[in-house]
Amino acid sequence: MIDLDEDIFHEILAYTELQAMNASSFIVITLLATSGLSSLEAEDTHLLSVRIVDEDGNITPARAWVDADKKRLFHPSSPKTATPYERDRSFSCEGKFTMNVPIGKVVIHVEKGKEFFPVDQAVTIGEERLVETTITMKRWIDMPTRGWYSGDLHVHLGHDDPGILRQLSLADDVHLVPAFTYWLRGRGEKWNDDWPDKSYTTSIRIDDRHLITRNNIEIERINKASIPGGFLGATFLYNLNSPVSVKQHGEHFPIDATLCRIARRGSPNAVFDCDKPSWAGTAISAALGTLDTVQVCHNHYHRAATISGGWGMIGPLTPGESNAADDDSLFHRTNALYYRLLNCGFRLGVSGGSAIGVMPVATGQHRVYAMIEEPFTADKFWKATKAGQSFATSGPMIELTVNGKGIGSTLSRESKSSTPIVCEARVHSIDPLESLQIIYNGRVATTLDLVGKRKGNEVIREHLRCELMPKRSGWVAARAYFRAPDGRLRQGHTSPVYLAVDEKPAAFSVDANYMLRWVAVLEIIAKSNPERFPSPSIQADVLSVYEEARTKYQEVLSASQQFWGD
Repeated sequence: MIDLDEDIFHEILAYTELQAMNASSFIVITLLATSGLSSLEAEDTHLLSVRIVDEDGNITPARAWVDADKKRLFHPSSPKTATPYERDRSFSCEGKFTMNVPIGKVVIHVEKGKEFFPVDQAVTIGEERLVETTITMKRWIDMPTRGWYSGDLHVHLGHDDPGILRQLSLADDVHLVPAFTYWLRGRGEKWNDDWPDKSYTTSIRIDDRHLITRNNIEIERINKASIPGGFLGATFLYNLNSPVSVKQHGEHFPIDATLCRIARRGSPNAVFDCDKPSWAGTAISAALGTLDTVQVCHNHYHRAATISGGWGMIGPLTPGESNAADDDSLFHRTNALYYRLLNCGFRLGVSGGSAIGVMPVATGQHRVYAMIEEPFTADKFWKATKAGQSFATSGPMIELTVNGKGIGSTLSRESKSSTPIVCEARVHSIDPLESLQIIYNGRVATTLDLVGKRKGNEVIREHLRCELMPKRSGWVAARAYFRAPDGRLRQGHTSPVYLAVDEKPAAFSVDANYMLRWVAVLEIIAKSNPERFPSPSIQADVLSVYEEARTKYQEVLSASQQFWGD
């Protein structure tokens, strides 16, 4: 048996699988992982029985694992309803489980999403055949009482099993779990024009705070070996009346913006989400108005590592840009590209998703919170998310007002006004934070240093205020930074409050020119690779959509010159 540190081993396994390693290598690694688990279970073990309760003593669903003898155990012997998740080496359960563990000290880890303190409880296993213990989950914040309900906008696990989805929603305390029923990749799979049955169009209510939906799809065209800009990327389509389907499809066509337009015609209340702003097709979709949200807390941020970008992502298009994970380049580029889109006048909310079922994370590791008036429904969630009444987070809870207006609002003012606007950001966190910042048109307006502010298990509750004198239309947002176990940045980030100065459009020449370079790269690739398309007419269709996006960015450039003198 090869002795690998399990955290390192697990990240290598996830990364190599994503890199599309050959089948024989994957089988070898999988067998090594399996043999490691079975060898531990073959040792002299005793039975550990765990009850997980809330503060009222009621059994509550949660996610767990047990660390024993430098191994992580995540296959409970009971109940059968527990759902082990190999990639994350954890399992979700209804609130009780038993597990075979070796003699000695073990540590039971239990977590329940973002609003509860995680628990690491040490237990000593002696000669007795059964050891019983109870773990109490305590809230540190209750977001629904504040009007905020969460959703994980990237769920693959359990799409065909409402029982698993129900457990994920409750165990990870994700208020809306919108699972993907179809995952379209243009590699020969059938693109269905209807759902498996009528039940897929109806949300499944678990309780007054938790819902499941399955009328959602992912369209993903990526390839790790592609040149920058060479593959379209991934777009998520939520709240569909019917799936999007076309007679001819492939890895390079139709582009996502075209498919979203088709979907919108049949599903006017659908929400279209961008998996990452650095995907090649993002600039096109944003320009054509076929995006509602952008994931700034996305699936390349794992528990124990950060996965670099690539797979056909655009760029770099200007000095200093990188999609690498080292020195937080991917993190900063994610934010910077989102800010460029906002500076082109596109109203895009933030979002977050885990990719559970594909990546080594729990449901809701990254999530979006939407402001909703009770009662909580899926329709209200999607309406608020589409309107940008939201924040995305990998941990901290963050709020923002500008002159008392909330996230997603528009503040109108005159450029001649001599009264500043007042921006106030608040953050609540059990993660040790580095900073709380207010962002104005893509630049940091003010920062509150929070390094060393958290003492012991106390909750960080901080407030930041600044005054601005906006002389051109734009936006304000807030973000809070912290470090993950691998030392890389994570965040909570609000959607913007928009500023309409003299009722003129937001437009910045530097960002419009950047996006024009982006479109030019895509046009060159499409023109120089006609073999990507089954016919000249389909190639022409793609190029015509690119030209439409180019025209939009030229309009933004003209507006920046006409209205703001850029």
